[in-house]
Amino acid sequence: MNDFDDFYYDGFEPPEYERDKKIDEAKSLLLEFFKTNNRQVFYVKQLEVMFEKKIFHWITSRALRELVDEGYLATVEMPLSVEGTRVKFLFDKKNRYYKRQIKKSIGVIREYSDHAIAIACGEQADVLFFNALVSRGFVSHGEDVNEYKDRKWEATNHNLDFIIEKDSVVYGCEVKNTFAYIEREEFSMKLRICDYLGIKPLFIMRGSPKTYNFEIIKRGGYVVIFEKQIYPLGQEKLVKRITEVLGMPVDCPRRIPDGMIERFIRWHSKD
Repeated sequence: MNDFDDFYYDGFEPPEYERDKKIDEAKSLLLEFFKTNNRQVFYVKQLEVMFEKKIFHWITSRALRELVDEGYLATVEMPLSVEGTRVKFLFDKKNRYYKRQIKKSIGVIREYSDHAIAIACGEQADVLFFNALVSRGFVSHGEDVNEYKDRKWEATNHNLDFIIEKDSVVYGCEVKNTFAYIEREEFSMKLRICDYLGIKPLFIMRGSPKTYNFEIIKRGGYVVIFEKQIYPLGQEKLVKRITEVLGMPVDCPRRIPDGMIERFIRWHSKD
């Protein structure tokens, strides 16, 4: 699997689809971007994140694929791991020094993609947000849990990161600390669990498309977007390399900013 193939695993559209006109808008933005940054190399996920406030990830991926197919951009694939995952780099065809840049970038990508690092990042975000909410008066009903009161989700092996309660309002919380969006199938399953347990969904994510957010809001839930991928304490050097080499949004916080939790508290109090 390579970065372009990720599109099919997001679950937004099948391979046979009606072409989205937003792809053309994305292509114009990306062409202008590469014209300005014609001496640099980028990989697909990096560009998806860089443009995510303007373009959905899957639209960026489609636009890049078309630009490569049409000959506007050069591309090189590099293996990420022995399992066969590959990273697709893109650059202006006039860039003669792309090999040196790719070598530097792939080293950092391999480092932060290490399984142990990925697991540690997920756990760190869970702990920080759980502690932040409990410190503001929320009561925990369990972590990695699939049941509440007399109801237990047994249709699949999925569960929620934690369930919390305040003022007799109960939330099923899911934390997603990755550059990629939560996969569509997993997202839908978490919503189903909340529906089944009779609790409100609270999704805490680094990034999320508006289509997801709308579904959460329709169910009376709330979305927290924290933008920067969270790394555990002790990984400051890696965070610095990711920032300097790739320009990706990352951080090594000791605690969640008060303002982020306060916005949720105000919404909760008004509901």
